[in-house]
Amino acid sequence: MKKALSILTFGLLVIIIFTMDYPLKAKTLYGKYINTNYQNSICCVEAPHEPDTLILFSNGIFESRFFGKGQFEVSNGISPRIEFHYKSYEESASYNTYFSNKLFEKPKIILNADMNHVYTKMN
Repeated sequence: MKKALSILTFGLLVIIIFTMDYPLKAKTLYGKYINTNYQNSICCVEAPHEPDTLILFSNGIFESRFFGKGQFEVSNGISPRIEFHYKSYEESASYNTYFSNKLFEKPKIILNADMNHVYTKMN
């Protein structure tokens, strides 16, 4: 009985380790991200539904063809989040979302998790 419980506990621990999101390191966070799975039906107007490259700079500035230029803030904990501040039609706008940073996967900025619409980090 104890052996079965130990195996079950070990199995659950392995599942948790491989499915949880980890905080991002600076070298992992900054750089170029490519918009993927954008061709799905449009679900939200605040996400790009065309090819796009997002560049996050270490000084808190970002560039993207869709969002333009702006600033971003990251809260980097157990569930890393990112908030973009930019201009849309000359008005201030913001977009708040989260990162997926799983073990052995490239970091992703989630735009629509159900459709796997994400910005995926390039090397």
